[in-house]
Amino acid sequence: MIRHHPPFPFITIIRSFATAALASIALIVSVLLHPASALTTTTIKMVEGHSVHRIASRFRSNLVGRKFAASSPNGRFADGAAAIDGRVLSRMEAVGKNLFAFFRDDDEGEEEAVVVHVHFGMSGVWAVYDKSSADEVPEVKPTTRLRLEEITSNESGSRNAAEYVTHLSAMTVAHGTPDLYSSKKATLGQDPLRYDADPELLYSKISKSKKSIGKILMDQSYFAGPGNIYRAEILFLAGVYPTAPGMNLDRPSFDRVWNVSVSLLRRGYDTGSILTVDPILDPHVARRGERRYIYNRSACARCGGEVSSWDMAGRTCYACEGGGCQPKIKVESRDNGNDSEVAKKEKAGKGDGRAVARGKETKKAKAKQRHPQQHVPFISHCAPINIRRRLDQGGAERLTIVEIRSVMEQIIAEGEDDLTDNVTSLPPKSARKAVHIEALNNLLRERGEPARKRGEKAVATAISVPLPPPVVSAEEAAREKGTNGENRAHVVELSREQTASVLSVTPSPAPMKRIPRKRKNGRSVGVQPKNEMDGNGRSSRQKRLKL
Repeated sequence: MIRHHPPFPFITIIRSFATAALASIALIVSVLLHPASALTTTTIKMVEGHSVHRIASRFRSNLVGRKFAASSPNGRFADGAAAIDGRVLSRMEAVGKNLFAFFRDDDEGEEEAVVVHVHFGMSGVWAVYDKSSADEVPEVKPTTRLRLEEITSNESGSRNAAEYVTHLSAMTVAHGTPDLYSSKKATLGQDPLRYDADPELLYSKISKSKKSIGKILMDQSYFAGPGNIYRAEILFLAGVYPTAPGMNLDRPSFDRVWNVSVSLLRRGYDTGSILTVDPILDPHVARRGERRYIYNRSACARCGGEVSSWDMAGRTCYACEGGGCQPKIKVESRDNGNDSEVAKKEKAGKGDGRAVARGKETKKAKAKQRHPQQHVPFISHCAPINIRRRLDQGGAERLTIVEIRSVMEQIIAEGEDDLTDNVTSLPPKSARKAVHIEALNNLLRERGEPARKRGEKAVATAISVPLPPPVVSAEEAAREKGTNGENRAHVVELSREQTASVLSVTPSPAPMKRIPRKRKNGRSVGVQPKNEMDGNGRSSRQKRLKL
């Protein structure tokens, strides 16, 4: 068990001075090397699963069905470029952090397609340039593995200027037959953003694993898509401590982990940013403008408790040690109190030389692993919950009247022919919330969905249909990230030139309204921001009134 002993005061003072000195040195070096951005930006480079799905969606909307000339500017994908040159892009698939593009001739079936497998790694980009909208196509870079240029022709058969051009830079770019897709997909786990995800199969696999849930979430053969930022935030919101063994994770705990994974990755897909703070569950945290709860933080954004960090399989793992957010409670095994298989083996192995040897190896491994300690935030190089999730988790009581009416309108529009007349009419707008709740529950029952009650536990569910296009465009996502201090913010759909162009036209914040200070001798002695807050949370008006 991990214990946090209060350090000796003198050691605390020395540690504080050392930490401050190192932080100051790092800041000075950053300012000297990057004077324009060192004080205001954070670089996030890891390409997570939601970003890959955004690229697939963009290609489906704009490029699928078009024919392309292919080339490999840096020569590292020459054979693959030759194999797809002059073919039609017929299909795009995203599985976790992997992207698959299918190219075939007009007269070929899908089984004859050439499949291009892409893994972006830490900082890959597949940029699309629309020449019809005056996009300027930049020169290729030394890292550009694949360049696609649309082939278009007029009625006479002569070739027109290309409308779309794409540049791909990525860690892995390979090509093969459709077997490449099926074989690679078979090695990957369940993707929370895919319509064919099977949480039941995932739970069956996790329930047999001795790995901790923290390791399992980062293992792409279990969960396909989440990375280290998502690992920290998913387990936090699910209330599960990272070291809990998978085989001891009960079904309600697994369901929370899966449902939070679906919710957070869907939010990332829609917005283009890793935003995990729930404005409904934690409005006070959202009002402070926090984007995440514990990742790269020294204190929990929800409870203010200490956030510890330690090495877990080569990556930094985070947990709230406040006691309430991620309680370190031993999960009872699912064998009704009987000894688990692991415990039986341990008992049987007492006195066994092999068991003793294994114990020594375990102690050595634990000694090598860094002990959890309060996290000191670093400059990161990696990184509102939707209505449906609140409805699933807390019932209609967690929705506002406006949201209830919106859900009802959507359900009625989607299945009007299959619903009876008594549930297809909305209550009057003036009706009380209880009336709206009952109307929505009746509609859900009519549709075949259970009306969930407050406090009832939600089971693990998967997305039932393919993803619609994201809510926020790549350009808007880059602008939002830039406004919030995440430099470039790795919008994987945009090149550096495209992102720079977007950020260069970002509107400045509106100026604060200012009011004159008290007058002396009939003249204003200066101005101050309206309702400016002091260190005690009092506005300027309250200070003047001595409140």
